Amino acid sequence: MRSLEGMQPAAAPDFFYTRLQGKMQPAEPQRRSFILRPAFVTTALSFLLIVNVFSLFTMDRTPKQDPAARYQQEKATPASIESFTRAYDMHSGSVYE
Repeated sequence: MRSLEGMQPAAAPDFFYTRLQGKMQPAEPQRRSFILRPAFVTTALSFLLIVNVFSLFTMDRTPKQDPAARYQQEKATPASIESFTRAYDMHSGSVYE
Protein backbone atom coordinates (compact mmCIF):
# COMPACT_ATOMS: atom_id res chain seq x y z
CA MET A 1 0.00 0.00 0.00
CA ARG A 2 2.89 2.28 0.53
CA SER A 3 3.66 2.24 -3.17
CA LEU A 4 0.35 3.97 -3.85
CA GLU A 5 1.18 7.00 -1.68
CA GLY A 6 3.30 8.74 -4.38
CA MET A 7 0.74 8.35 -7.14
CA GLN A 8 -0.39 11.44 -9.01
CA PRO A 9 -2.94 11.78 -11.76
CA ALA A 10 -1.46 11.53 -15.25
CA ALA A 11 -1.02 14.91 -16.92
CA ALA A 12 -1.45 15.36 -20.64
CA PRO A 13 1.14 17.40 -22.55
CA ASP A 14 0.26 20.92 -23.67
CA PHE A 15 -2.27 21.17 -26.50
CA PHE A 16 -2.92 17.41 -26.40
CA TYR A 17 -6.69 17.71 -26.64
CA THR A 18 -6.67 20.20 -29.53
CA ARG A 19 -4.29 17.95 -31.48
CA LEU A 20 -6.46 14.93 -30.72
CA GLN A 21 -9.61 16.72 -31.90
CA GLY A 22 -7.80 17.84 -35.06
CA LYS A 23 -6.81 14.28 -35.88
CA MET A 24 -10.33 13.00 -35.27
CA GLN A 25 -11.85 15.50 -37.74
CA PRO A 26 -12.46 14.01 -41.18
CA ALA A 27 -9.96 15.27 -43.73
CA GLU A 28 -11.21 17.42 -46.60
CA PRO A 29 -11.19 15.55 -49.89
CA GLN A 30 -8.67 17.00 -52.33
CA ARG A 31 -10.29 18.61 -55.32
CA ARG A 32 -9.04 17.58 -58.71
CA SER A 33 -8.80 20.00 -61.54
CA PHE A 34 -11.56 19.71 -64.13
CA ILE A 35 -8.99 18.91 -66.81
CA LEU A 36 -7.65 15.88 -64.92
CA ARG A 37 -11.00 14.12 -64.57
CA PRO A 38 -11.14 10.84 -66.52
CA ALA A 39 -14.38 11.72 -68.31
CA PHE A 40 -12.91 14.96 -69.68
CA VAL A 41 -9.62 13.31 -70.70
CA THR A 42 -11.44 10.48 -72.46
CA THR A 43 -13.72 12.90 -74.31
CA ALA A 44 -10.82 15.13 -75.40
CA LEU A 45 -8.72 12.22 -76.64
CA SER A 46 -11.69 10.72 -78.49
CA PHE A 47 -12.35 14.07 -80.17
CA LEU A 48 -8.71 14.34 -81.27
CA LEU A 49 -8.78 10.81 -82.63
CA ILE A 50 -11.94 11.51 -84.64
CA VAL A 51 -10.46 14.72 -86.07
CA ASN A 52 -7.28 12.88 -87.08
CA VAL A 53 -9.18 10.04 -88.75
CA PHE A 54 -11.42 12.54 -90.56
CA SER A 55 -8.41 14.50 -91.82
CA LEU A 56 -6.70 11.32 -93.02
CA PHE A 57 -9.76 10.27 -95.01
CA THR A 58 -10.17 13.72 -96.58
CA MET A 59 -6.50 13.83 -97.55
CA ASP A 60 -6.89 10.43 -99.18
CA ARG A 61 -9.79 11.69 -101.35
CA THR A 62 -7.69 14.26 -103.21
CA PRO A 63 -7.52 13.27 -106.87
CA LYS A 64 -4.19 11.82 -107.90
CA GLN A 65 -2.96 12.82 -111.30
CA ASP A 66 -0.41 11.08 -113.48
CA PRO A 67 2.91 13.01 -113.41
CA ALA A 68 3.17 12.89 -117.22
CA ALA A 69 -0.32 14.34 -117.65
CA ARG A 70 0.45 16.98 -115.06
CA TYR A 71 3.61 17.95 -116.97
CA GLN A 72 1.73 18.22 -120.26
CA GLN A 73 -0.93 20.36 -118.63
CA GLU A 74 1.66 22.70 -117.12
CA LYS A 75 3.58 22.90 -120.36
CA ALA A 76 0.49 24.18 -122.15
CA THR A 77 -0.16 26.98 -119.67
CA PRO A 78 2.25 29.78 -118.81
CA ALA A 79 4.10 29.60 -115.51
CA SER A 80 2.15 31.15 -112.68
CA ILE A 81 1.50 30.71 -109.02
CA GLU A 82 -1.38 28.38 -109.80
CA SER A 83 0.78 26.08 -111.90
CA PHE A 84 3.40 26.04 -109.15
CA THR A 85 0.84 25.08 -106.52
CA ARG A 86 -0.59 22.35 -108.74
CA ALA A 87 2.90 20.95 -109.42
CA TYR A 88 3.69 20.58 -105.74
CA ASP A 89 0.19 19.71 -104.47
CA MET A 90 -0.01 22.94 -102.52
CA HIS A 91 -3.54 23.83 -103.53
CA SER A 92 -5.67 25.10 -100.73
CA GLY A 93 -8.69 22.88 -100.97
CA SER A 94 -11.49 23.31 -98.49
CA VAL A 95 -12.14 20.52 -96.03
CA TYR A 96 -15.87 20.93 -96.59
CA GLU A 97 -15.79 20.25 -100.33
